[in-house]
Amino acid sequence: MNTNIFQDELKSLLADRFSVTEAIRANYARGEDIFDPVLPLGIAFPETTEEVSKIVKICYENSIPIIPFGTGTSLEGHVLGNENGITISLERMNKILEVNNEDFDCRVEACVTRKQLNEHLKDQGLFFPIDPGADASIGGMTATSASGTMAVKYGTMKTMVIGLTVVLPNGDIVRTGTRTKKTSAGYNLTGLLIGSEGTLGVITEVHLRLAPIAESIMSAVCHYPDLESTVTTAQEIIQTGIPVARIELLNADQMEISIKYSKLENMEIKPTLFFEFHGSETSNKESIELVKEISNNNNGSAFKWAKTTEERNKIWKARHEVYYSVKSLHPNSRIYTTDVCVPISRLAECIMFAEREIKNYGLQAPIIGHVGDGNFHHTIVYNPNDKDDYKIIREFSNNLIQKTLELEGTITGEHGIGINKKEYLIKQHKDNLPVMRMIKKSLDPKNIMNPGKIFDLD
Repeated sequence: MNTNIFQDELKSLLADRFSVTEAIRANYARGEDIFDPVLPLGIAFPETTEEVSKIVKICYENSIPIIPFGTGTSLEGHVLGNENGITISLERMNKILEVNNEDFDCRVEACVTRKQLNEHLKDQGLFFPIDPGADASIGGMTATSASGTMAVKYGTMKTMVIGLTVVLPNGDIVRTGTRTKKTSAGYNLTGLLIGSEGTLGVITEVHLRLAPIAESIMSAVCHYPDLESTVTTAQEIIQTGIPVARIELLNADQMEISIKYSKLENMEIKPTLFFEFHGSETSNKESIELVKEISNNNNGSAFKWAKTTEERNKIWKARHEVYYSVKSLHPNSRIYTTDVCVPISRLAECIMFAEREIKNYGLQAPIIGHVGDGNFHHTIVYNPNDKDDYKIIREFSNNLIQKTLELEGTITGEHGIGINKKEYLIKQHKDNLPVMRMIKKSLDPKNIMNPGKIFDLD
């Protein structure tokens, strides 16, 4: 492959929207992950699906690797650059194409962000409920099968995505799914592409379900004397079948950090649950009374209610700022994030195991969790220049993964595999990997789409 000829083809197509400038390449060389940046040969900035198709065809003909890039907020190395390839930044594809109020769905370009979409919807009585901590792009959230604080009520991206426009590795454009409530028309290609992390194609448009904004939204905070009673409360609420929109856990370490970083008032440095209820006023009152009873039985404090929309937003903003609050503790540090999910009946056992392991290893590793669906994380600060730091953290992570699998859980509830969890995927789905490789080789015979992510072909 002659690099100059290849680059000339892209420059001819995109003009100044293809850049080989080192500073620009550096800006698209990694996400919010633990890896050192890898600068690609160039960055392409398409504006339409058709342009993406033309870029991909040029890359396919020249066997050039492609890394799709949204907002760069992924945590496991999904968008790490390829020194022999290009990165396609979809940032100019950020238009909301249609909203169908009567059918509760919309169609957006890949780099529309969740906040942008909800700002657009706020006067229409609808919202998009999937809310990872960062203001991620909808395309990136689809690629990683993201979720967030409201998954306990509204599900994950697999629940909310009903169709996709995707450019395949050879440049062909396919449109999957349908606006109808159900379909039995052939293979579920939409489901296959959700969570494929850019390894099967470039997602350029996403068709989404939307949810009506509830008549009554009520948020509260409750503190507990220890972590076990906090987790037990969440576990019992879910097992009782009480409808809640969010149950988020922050352990005492994270509460101390968040109180300072997010300037939370009247909060205690104790293990804590953030609650939110969506429904009618009557249904919310019934749910709240049941939750209070369970909470009181586990020695929970009095509920501290958000009295205004501003107070409610401040609570959830603090929850979404957790990653950045921990990162702010040490300049030039990196954050190793864990992301395991277990059946709700095993949640207390897994979190308490993790808490003990943290103490055994002497780590600074606050715990947060979407405990309503059995998913929790550690945000572990470390010095990237100290190899011993990383070795200790990885050993802790290995132990947590082993325990998670023993409890019939999964190695990732929402972050995806990327590079960081490839060896863990082998542990969980060794029997699935040959099938995944067959699909990858069939759709991407030249292995140009985000190569080396999720699994290795060799």
